[in-house]
Amino acid sequence: MSQLDQAMASLRGHEGVEHVLILGRDGLLIQHSGSAALDAETVSAMVPGIASAAGGLAAAAGHGDPSTVVVRFGDGVAVVDVLSPELLLAVLLRDGVGFAPLLRDLSSGRERLASLV
Repeated sequence: MSQLDQAMASLRGHEGVEHVLILGRDGLLIQHSGSAALDAETVSAMVPGIASAAGGLAAAAGHGDPSTVVVRFGDGVAVVDVLSPELLLAVLLRDGVGFAPLLRDLSSGRERLASLV
């Protein structure tokens, strides 16, 4: 198992995490960890729009670039993390699960994860 696979498995080990996707800013899927039930390529294509919208909001509000965006759905949560100018991470979670430990791990491990891609 590669170091990237190990890092993704560690993220999947957080309670409620169903999918972990690493993708380019262009929306092309680089790696996915999770069940086959997800259309990972379609999800990956949508993620850059979320990151872009968050960047526009941050600019309009006079804040720095966003590093993490959380989107709550009717029955789940998506966390989009900017790993680098070229890479994004998306984590999809079940609803009703606390994800503060996941956010802490993403914040502290962002650069390391980006270096493994």
